[in-house]
Amino acid sequence: MKKAYTLLLLALFFLPVKDAFSQVKPDHTLSKLEIRGLIDTLRSTLKRHYILPEQAARMDSYLKAKLLKGGYDKLTDPGKLARQLETDINAIHFDAHMHIMYEPGMRPPAALSPEELSKAQQEQLTVEKDNNFNLQRVEVLPGNIGYFLFNGFTPNVEEVKATMSAALTFLSNTKALIIDLRYNGGGNTANQFSSYFFKEKTHLYDQVNTFSKDTISLYTDPLVTNQLTLLMPMYILTSKNTASAAEAFSASMQALKRATVIGDTTLGAAHATGFFPMSKGFIARIPFARPISTSTFKDWERIGVIPNLPVPAAHALQKAQETIYTDLQSKATSDKEKRFFQWAINALKANEGVPGPNVEVLNRYSGTYAGGIRFYVENGNLLCKNPERGNNETFTLKAVSESTFVLDENAQVEFVKDQDGDYSGINLLWKDGSISQKSKEAK
Repeated sequence: MKKAYTLLLLALFFLPVKDAFSQVKPDHTLSKLEIRGLIDTLRSTLKRHYILPEQAARMDSYLKAKLLKGGYDKLTDPGKLARQLETDINAIHFDAHMHIMYEPGMRPPAALSPEELSKAQQEQLTVEKDNNFNLQRVEVLPGNIGYFLFNGFTPNVEEVKATMSAALTFLSNTKALIIDLRYNGGGNTANQFSSYFFKEKTHLYDQVNTFSKDTISLYTDPLVTNQLTLLMPMYILTSKNTASAAEAFSASMQALKRATVIGDTTLGAAHATGFFPMSKGFIARIPFARPISTSTFKDWERIGVIPNLPVPAAHALQKAQETIYTDLQSKATSDKEKRFFQWAINALKANEGVPGPNVEVLNRYSGTYAGGIRFYVENGNLLCKNPERGNNETFTLKAVSESTFVLDENAQVEFVKDQDGDYSGINLLWKDGSISQKSKEAK
């Protein structure tokens, strides 16, 4: 069943070809007879293949009634007719995946010669490679947290495998993994990507479609990952632009409790689509398959995937890091390990622009401490000269709290009161969780 489904998807995928292959010229004007024939074909295609039969019936009734009244007769410009048909259909039932297009320069693979098909596929692959298959950024964040940004799922499953594997291998020793899908509009192979995060074959969700009428079960497949499995805690970042296959990945990982979703509710485009040729250069993009809700997994069409931790998308990465560091700190088994994660939490707070203490308080921190490290106030800011970094470099401290500041990329400083209430020493908090103390030198 799965093989037939894959072939079906390929048959519905369109490839751009030269204008010489077009069925009609772009400046073609449609006759009333052609308009009526086109709309009859659209109505028939909707009734056969739109995944929601009751909505397809409503669309059909509206199109039929408007056609009989002559409502489309004057739309002889193909582009204007396509836009009006899409507007009318979505007015009956909005579907983010539903589109009517006038594309005379596109044909289905079945209409191409083997040479034309091979050339078109190679051109598409070149575009994908030039964009690195939408894999945009791989990074290890403070605290050994993996971060992976990618903006689309590719249909080139075999070609992307080496790049995807390299990216995930780089992140395989991190303590937690953040998958950033805030700019991911979907595509193909979400189930293959899911395979990297389970040891065993795992049921993701089911789909029904208007071709076989059967239920298709989608699973992870450990055989496609070359034994690379990432089992660390996972966090998925979403936005209102996260759509389609990116939503499927998010929804299934959330339902299986494999990941925590953080950010905005996603777009709500759950239905798989195919491209259906009509006539005269018109193509209908019609959703023909949809996921089935189960006890844990819910169809997100027009609803979106609702995050476990809802925050504005712009703050999702910050929230994910805070959540991870707090969780890991609670599980730490030594004071040094706890300070290691506290250092990371402090760095995040400082980057948020936490308001610092007033100048009167800052002046109490001023002075030279053991080793020649000197703090002073200038223009309302607490500055530092550290001879270990060279006296020509000045550091502006960023507040974490009333008495704790980020000093540089490796150290934070905590000003410590003595029994008389004077700030007479500092704790230097190092990135690795170690700590060193320095006393204030006498004036």
